[in-house]
Amino acid sequence: MRQQAKMISCHQDIAGSSVFSLGMIVRFNDLISKHPFCYRQLFWETGMIGQVLYLEAEAHGVRGTGIGCFFDDAVHDILGLENNQYQSLYHFTMGLPVEDPRLTTYPPYQHLDDR
Repeated sequence: MRQQAKMISCHQDIAGSSVFSLGMIVRFNDLISKHPFCYRQLFWETGMIGQVLYLEAEAHGVRGTGIGCFFDDAVHDILGLENNQYQSLYHFTMGLPVEDPRLTTYPPYQHLDDR
């Protein structure tokens, strides 16, 4: 499963070494055919779920991140989806944090302490 998670996520180690990785699969073709304006709303909904996952990860002492690159065709193959009746729209992974020394991290609201 770790290798599949990594492969689906454009070979990013973060997905394969996480506690879990997920893809949000939505009912797609019928909805978009009847209501094309819903395309944007599907991304809003998956984004809102992603925000909840970020908050839940922090609340449980782990970290989460959206996966910006993923192979939706590979997801469809693994799940046995043969058309665009369902579509993979957003991917997310959770796990223990790995600090990147190239990045600077400040505590929340740090800018208010400077006043």
